[in-house]
Amino acid sequence: MGGADAMTYRSTTVATPPAVEPVTLAEAKAQCRIDTTADDSYVEALIQCAREWAESYCDMTFVHTERVVRFDTFPAEIELPKPPAATAGTATAVTITYVMNDTGSTATLSSSEYRVDRDSTPAVLRPNYGQSWPSHLADTNAVSVRWWAGFGPDGSSVPQRIKSAMLMLIAYWFERRVAADATAATPIPFGVKALLDSTKWGAYR
Repeated sequence: MGGADAMTYRSTTVATPPAVEPVTLAEAKAQCRIDTTADDSYVEALIQCAREWAESYCDMTFVHTERVVRFDTFPAEIELPKPPAATAGTATAVTITYVMNDTGSTATLSSSEYRVDRDSTPAVLRPNYGQSWPSHLADTNAVSVRWWAGFGPDGSSVPQRIKSAMLMLIAYWFERRVAADATAATPIPFGVKALLDSTKWGAYR
């Protein structure tokens, strides 16, 4: 993780997957030179696989996705993995919950008690100036943060380099339906990684 006082999270999961993919079925079929509907389901599966692979490779989120990250205790500041954090509309909501010391029940921290720095990559949550995070029960997954990540609600906000890399990968997988063969020993073409390398912000640690 980037900050000097940041803490490695216990886990990160997807609460709400993206409603759409960064590239459309029509765009993928055009890239693959497909003019029938026979392979539509297969191509749609390839689109999702390409997005998931590219997001994992870049350690990013492309289309608005609700994520949850969990900690055993509050770090000095909370970095939100899989950037970018959403910056517009209702997708900017951030919810912090924690297990209270005295009752063991879960409480929600008021959004007025912390700051959201969306200019950082990844975005960072910090207590208000002169304040600190609330005391809580230190236990596995005792602190939970829910937020939305991604460039926007659809593919129009995703950088073209990412979409082009996805389309190249989809076409490659469509033509070669095995992990590797005698003519293509590398499962991921160099051009795909080159485009994504020019976009990703760096590995999240």
